[in-house]
Amino acid sequence: MPAVIRLFCLSVLLMPLGVQATSLEEVFRDFQKCDFEGFYYAPWDPQHTVHPYLAERNLTPYKEVSGLYYFKVKDTLFGLPVAEIIIPGTWNLHAVVFDAPLAKTQRALKRRFGSVFAPSALSAEGKVPALEIDVENQNRSGLYCNEVEGGE
Repeated sequence: MPAVIRLFCLSVLLMPLGVQATSLEEVFRDFQKCDFEGFYYAPWDPQHTVHPYLAERNLTPYKEVSGLYYFKVKDTLFGLPVAEIIIPGTWNLHAVVFDAPLAKTQRALKRRFGSVFAPSALSAEGKVPALEIDVENQNRSGLYCNEVEGGE
């Protein structure tokens, strides 16, 4: 067996179980432009491969509403705890629900990005994200991008 193949096999065998290569930081790296290339869920499409973030964690949606898929997660993003992600199937909305009140999330995002991502005309157009309180749980906040119909 060639040395390269032996080395590869050895590295796979020695890799700790549960290592997850794709982070939420990577998935959301272009969130300020509302760009989530390839991050969607399409169980009806046999050509679609499940996004690595979901596959590595064996995540499946706990509900689907109007073409949006809801996943419960225990992760962090931008130093904040994440409870849920919402990704599109047929409707282009991406959201992350922080397990943190709006004020705490605003402070963390302001420190890191210089913005609290308040809802605006640009966020309504799907060009930038918006941060709002979670209407179902006042102790949580949601950062989302919603591409409007006819968007790019």
